[in-house]
Amino acid sequence: MTIQNQENDFNDAQQDQGSSPKKASMKLVITLGLIVGAFYLLVNSMMAGGDAGGAYFMEVDEVYEAQQKSKISPHRKVRVKGIVKIGTYENQPGSSEHRFMVQGEQHEIPIYFKGAIPDVFKEGGEVVATGTFDANQVLTATEVTAKCPSKYEQNGTSESRKRLGLDEQPLKHPEDIDISKYKSQPTQPTQPQ
Repeated sequence: MTIQNQENDFNDAQQDQGSSPKKASMKLVITLGLIVGAFYLLVNSMMAGGDAGGAYFMEVDEVYEAQQKSKISPHRKVRVKGIVKIGTYENQPGSSEHRFMVQGEQHEIPIYFKGAIPDVFKEGGEVVATGTFDANQVLTATEVTAKCPSKYEQNGTSESRKRLGLDEQPLKHPEDIDISKYKSQPTQPTQPQ
């Protein structure tokens, strides 16, 4: 290798080092851009409609008002909570198609669901229907869940109290209960025989 070649290699190395901070900053910008883009896609896919995305959770009256203001776009997945209106449930024997109205305090929404309905589903019961609205403002549900009646609700406890005969007796504060009759009495030791 001649001196001229060594000088050319030295100059090339200096140029590479001189442009190295530019290349590093460019790589950093590209990497950050990719990370931000991936994060955007992740958030967007979670919020988008469809089976993979999230859904708005709303009460019937909120959905009705949003529909009137065109704030719910077609094919936007929503989760609607309400009460199954009594007298509206329709299902042909042997069919998996179900139609019913879900009501709020002031408004109601028609629901169409094809699939197995929950065992605890009943008219007058609370449900959550997840799906999208069609052109006729009918929620085509992909999932219907019904609130399970709780044994701890007021009606259940009063029935239990009646069966046990406790409703006739007023409830007492623990300090007012005479526990002397519940204390064990001392017993005489028995003699072995």
